Amino acid sequence: MLSKKILFTISLSLLLVACSGTKVVFPKQIEYNTYSQKVVDAFIPFIQSKGYVVLNPTDTRMTTSTANGFLTVEYLETDWFNSGIYDEASGNEFVIKHKIWITIERPGTVTVESIFGYMNDGEMKIFTSAPQKLYEVVSIVPESLNNLVSSKSL
Repeated sequence: MLSKKILFTISLSLLLVACSGTKVVFPKQIEYNTYSQKVVDAFIPFIQSKGYVVLNPTDTRMTTSTANGFLTVEYLETDWFNSGIYDEASGNEFVIKHKIWITIERPGTVTVESIFGYMNDGEMKIFTSAPQKLYEVVSIVPESLNNLVSSKSL
């Protein structure tokens, strides 16, 4: 009985520590079933409505090299976006950028990579994990794009 209490206490402690820490931000994968251009046409105004500037709204087609050869994709990239959240240690404001790859083939895949960090002495410091408050801001665009694909049946 005592060992069960100890095990429960340790498990609860680990859960509390894990939930209060930082979260790793992974690229978001979204599947779609329509033409890639329809996805691009839906994504650009939607991303802009979130306050981001799309750097290449009229020039989205890109060919990239992969392990299996060349792959043509639609590519969108945002400018750095001020998050309004500051790093506690440095006092610098976090900025966020999203890179979005949309495969041409159907059914297609959308990959949303979120990059975030801050400028420190003229150098960009990039992070892969974020505190909860920043994680919520960083994940708004990938989660919203996932919901957009579902709601518009893209």
